[in-house]
Amino acid sequence: MNNETTTSNMTISTPRKYLSKDEQTVVVRLIKKMIGLGRYTSEIKTAISAEYGLSRHSVTRYVNRARREMREFVEQDVDLHRVESYYFYRSVFDNPDSTQHERLRARERIDKIMGIELPNQFHQNQKFNKSLEEIQNMSNAELDHHYEKLIKQHS
Repeated sequence: MNNETTTSNMTISTPRKYLSKDEQTVVVRLIKKMIGLGRYTSEIKTAISAEYGLSRHSVTRYVNRARREMREFVEQDVDLHRVESYYFYRSVFDNPDSTQHERLRARERIDKIMGIELPNQFHQNQKFNKSLEEIQNMSNAELDHHYEKLIKQHS
C-alpha cells in the first residue's frame, strides 16, 4: 500500500493508520447504519476516511466487512424470525381470551408461514360442496369436469 502523496516535485509520506479492535467495531457499525440509510459507497468512503484518517482503500475493506456481517445476520435471522412468528401466532390461537377473528387471523398467518396457504380468491369463491364420500365415488371424467368448471369460475 502506497501512503505517499506527490505535491509538485515533493513526495510527502503519511504514516499508516491502524484502528484498535474497538475502533474497528465502531467503524463497521457506523458503515452498517450508513448503508441502512441508503448512503452511496462513495459517500461512506469519503465520510469514514475524513473522520478516521483512513485511506479509501482501507474503508473499502470495512464496507465489505459490514456488508458480509449484514448478509450473515439476515440469512440466519430469517429462520429464527419464522420460528418466533409461528410461536407468537400459536400463542394467539391457543389463548382463550382471543376473539374468533384474532384466532382466524393467527391461523391464516400460521398457514402462510408453513406454506399451506390457499389463495384468497379460492377462499372467497369456493363452491365445491361435495363430501369426501361423493368425491371418492366420482369417476375420473366427472372429477375432471368438475375441476375444469371450478378453474373457469376462478380464472
